[in-house]
Amino acid sequence: MQSKTAQTTIAPYRVLIVDDEAPVRELLATLLRAPNRSVEMRDSAPAALEFLQHDCVDVAFVDAKMPGIAGTQFADKIKARCPRAHVVIHTGCLDATARHEARPTNAQHNSQEPLNFGEILQLADSCSTE
Repeated sequence: MQSKTAQTTIAPYRVLIVDDEAPVRELLATLLRAPNRSVEMRDSAPAALEFLQHDCVDVAFVDAKMPGIAGTQFADKIKARCPRAHVVIHTGCLDATARHEARPTNAQHNSQEPLNFGEILQLADSCSTE
């Protein structure tokens, strides 16, 4: 049996959700919470950038359109602070006529088709192993 000091602890990987709509943030956070993930939420790009001054993330789910900044521009700012982070740009629609879509920005996960919630979970899990 190994002693506690000899055992390695695997730190949960960090997920950041940035969306100005609270229901979308909460839905994604509920979907992505797991023992192997630490989930942080912010309601604006400035709040997220303030968080990223002191903490790095492994994957960020970013709204495509937020007040004052486009998702692609914000993704560039996240990558500048956390170069190894994966950034997923999504559009969150919670009505019956539109579906939730997410498009990852990393080439190895690039897809022209919208992702469903199962694919979002698979994407989050794959980011933790890279």
